[in-house]
Amino acid sequence: MRYILAVLVPPAAVCRLGCHTVPPILVFWLAALATLFLAPAWTLVWLGLAAFFWVAATTWAVLTMRAVAADSHEAPHSNRHRHMDPERHFPGEGEIPLEE
Repeated sequence: MRYILAVLVPPAAVCRLGCHTVPPILVFWLAALATLFLAPAWTLVWLGLAAFFWVAATTWAVLTMRAVAADSHEAPHSNRHRHMDPERHFPGEGEIPLEE
């Protein structure tokens, strides 16, 4: 059901999954709608541009849904397993080199 919603209204499909991804998806989806409704003529160029924006928003929503599903199931290809711990850039107080 959520994948059908991702095709029809991509921002609504990911609203509860990753709300930080909603604004860029919303921008692409609104650009598709604006291109459809504000185009001077429905020529192949304008319809192609609207389709590009809509496919971009849908693809981003589907990728977000798959990433959330992989994270929740602890899959080996999950983003949680592909992170690196940062190295320490500054020494602690006890590790400051002594100047001679």
